[in-house]
Amino acid sequence: MTNPTMEQAVEQNYDDILWYFVYRVRNRAAAEDLTQETFYRFLRYSAGTARFRTPQKCRAYLFTIASNVCRDYYAKSADAAAELDENLPAEETDDRELSAVIENALAKLPDAQREAAVLYYYSGFKVREIAAIQGATVTAVKSRLKMARDALKIILGEEGFS
Repeated sequence: MTNPTMEQAVEQNYDDILWYFVYRVRNRAAAEDLTQETFYRFLRYSAGTARFRTPQKCRAYLFTIASNVCRDYYAKSADAAAELDENLPAEETDDRELSAVIENALAKLPDAQREAAVLYYYSGFKVREIAAIQGATVTAVKSRLKMARDALKIILGEEGFS
């Protein structure tokens, strides 16, 4: 598919952007609001342009906007990082406890590491794409991912999941 339409971009990426925010802000209502803001900015900045030749480029641009929206969210509310929503969705499986442990472990990571890990492991972005989204070098992203993995091993080991 070339030149994805705006409607197709929204349909194909909405759930991924929403889950990106759920893992970043850990508050379902805020995640939904931030998802809407991301698509609003996407439509506003991209209206009338044919700037995306492939769905992958469109997706990377959406996640770049989402990353900026998330930074704006934290900048507006100093205590937003501490917000926790008890209604955070968990998979409808027997692994709910494990999902909660992983989400809590991710929440303990520094923001840049958490964002890189979520983009890499949950959203399927490549290191080079994450570097573009985060405005960092490929080496910095690789380092963030390694530090995130090492920290998660320690955190999960302390929780009894080794």
